[in-house]
Amino acid sequence: MVSRRPLAQVLIPPVALAAVAVAGAACGSERRAAAPPPPLDAAAPPPSPVATTPPPPPIPEFPDGTRSLRLKRTMPVRLEPADEAKRIGTIAQDTRVSWTKLSRGKGCKQPWVQIVPRGWVCSDFVEPTTRVPVGVELPRLDREEVVPGTYGRITGDGASTYALPPPPGKDKNGKKKDARGDKKKGKPAPPPPDAGVPDAATELAGPVTSPDQLDAEPAAPEVPDPMLTGHPLLGSVTVRKYGEIAFGDVVYWKVSRGNEYVRKKSIYEHKPSTYQGTRLGDDTGLSLPLAFVWPRSKSATKVATHRKSRGGGTVRQVPSRTALGVVETFEVDGKPVAYRVGDAEWIDAAQVRLVTAAEPPPLVGEHERWFDVDLDTQVLVAYEGRLPVYATMVSTGKKDTPTETGVFRMWKKISETDMKGLSGEDPYSVATVPWTQFFSPERGLALHAAYWHDSFGTQKSHGCVNLAPQDARWLYFWSEPVVPAGWTMTAGVVEAPGSIVRVHSKDDPDPPFKGYAKTVQAARAGGGEP
Repeated sequence: MVSRRPLAQVLIPPVALAAVAVAGAACGSERRAAAPPPPLDAAAPPPSPVATTPPPPPIPEFPDGTRSLRLKRTMPVRLEPADEAKRIGTIAQDTRVSWTKLSRGKGCKQPWVQIVPRGWVCSDFVEPTTRVPVGVELPRLDREEVVPGTYGRITGDGASTYALPPPPGKDKNGKKKDARGDKKKGKPAPPPPDAGVPDAATELAGPVTSPDQLDAEPAAPEVPDPMLTGHPLLGSVTVRKYGEIAFGDVVYWKVSRGNEYVRKKSIYEHKPSTYQGTRLGDDTGLSLPLAFVWPRSKSATKVATHRKSRGGGTVRQVPSRTALGVVETFEVDGKPVAYRVGDAEWIDAAQVRLVTAAEPPPLVGEHERWFDVDLDTQVLVAYEGRLPVYATMVSTGKKDTPTETGVFRMWKKISETDMKGLSGEDPYSVATVPWTQFFSPERGLALHAAYWHDSFGTQKSHGCVNLAPQDARWLYFWSEPVVPAGWTMTAGVVEAPGSIVRVHSKDDPDPPFKGYAKTVQAARAGGGEP
């Protein structure tokens, strides 16, 4: 057994002290004879104890048999194990995650947990389980749904919100009232929920004046509308339906998770577009160049193809926005007149939007995922390096609210978010927009689903890039940073950047890098890959 003495009792012999002194001065200094050590004063007091930092407590391990960690509440995901580290995501409550290691850090009483596929969460709010890791795709879709819910636009003039009267003893938000405060303010007690509703037995009381009264069924009491008027709805307002309630013939949509309703007669229910672009590659046999059918006549919904580049009889009628692979171009005086889209099948060049392969932005990786948005053709193409993998028609900003050109990077992806533009002459509010990918925090620009129109291929938005719902969902889960199951938000950072979004036009064919895309590009150009 090794004996240990306190640090204060360990004395270094004088000869050893001299050797240490010589060794410490030998590196990079002038050689001099060592001075003799001073005589040891036997009466000198012993050296003072040296304070030492106690070692950190051992990091506790999870119980044997733990296969996953269940989140007891919705939690942020950090880039590093500390609460001041960059937030790179949010995971929904009850998601079960797997982990790789534990580490102590600021802002968490228990250790931080590094989870799969990335990031750290505080283990103060996780619960070890013996079940396998699992998460659900968010937002959730029911079978056959195109969007996660029912939506509508407020159309009635003078429309406003309504609220149910609070139960006795509670405020309008359902919270318990302070009885003393109500007495001080002299507020009368609210009427019971059935106040004013006549009782059927009371209605029939009294003398019988007709034989019919003996056989007649009691009349159903008329239920009064108890709704309290809230605030007016101004501008273009789109709401989501969370439920429905009726009082007599008056039907209300519940339009929030709280106590907020709107009369159904003031709402035009949206029918989300079922349009979808196309995957490219082996799955479909399509590649670039590609032609999206686009009739010259605004009233037309189809375009005829022909057996020859000029005339030759009709082959078929092709619906608008259909994607056709182009295998040959027929030109006159250097201008395309028709495209061959099949064996002995041609389509008029003026009846399509042609999409050709684009060069990647500088320093894009061989398999890096990125978007190319052409404001002139209203077409988006998704690439992996130089390989096009998806193409679709979109709706970018209108003339008064154009989409900004530039090379951006995806900075935040949110499963559902409200969108509002309350300034300017055209205020709007849109509820719970699904599959939203923000690429310009300065301007609030995003790729997102648009469930309120089916005008993809035309300029329609307030500056964002509108996608048909099915396109928005596919691209949301394809782009970087990837959204794992159970995550409601994920963010791109310089250390792990999101996908590039290049927005260009004929007036600005080679736009500059903007936002944090500039920082990422500078790091790559300098050899410091983020």
